[in-house]
Amino acid sequence: MLGSYLDHIDLKLVLDTLDEAFMKIPYEQRMTLIMHSDQGWHFTHHIYQEKLLSQGVTQSISAKGSSVDNAPIESFFAIVKTECIYREKHLYKSNVYAVIENYMCYYNNERLQEKIKELAPIEYRNQALQSLFY
Repeated sequence: MLGSYLDHIDLKLVLDTLDEAFMKIPYEQRMTLIMHSDQGWHFTHHIYQEKLLSQGVTQSISAKGSSVDNAPIESFFAIVKTECIYREKHLYKSNVYAVIENYMCYYNNERLQEKIKELAPIEYRNQALQSLFY
């Protein structure tokens, strides 16, 4: 999604994004994660795969030409584009990260979603984890 606003997406960007996510998720919770992606070279690179493995994350890769595998994330990208990107009047390389980060904070913490019992994703996740661990 950010690719259209950046000159190119390199492996460092992908790995830095993983590191940032891992810092926010306790290790014991990472052990239950499945990281799904397409067959982009970033996601099939041995360094990316080793990083997931070292964190206990299971990797899932779409079958070639199988857009159905990516339907949930493509739906999410459509929401982000509609509610954030297309509404932003002044979107530049210099501010795209801040715009997306602000939207993601809103999306995860405040945006209620019908599919998850009219809860925000963080609230839904916390309730689900509480029912598993308590």
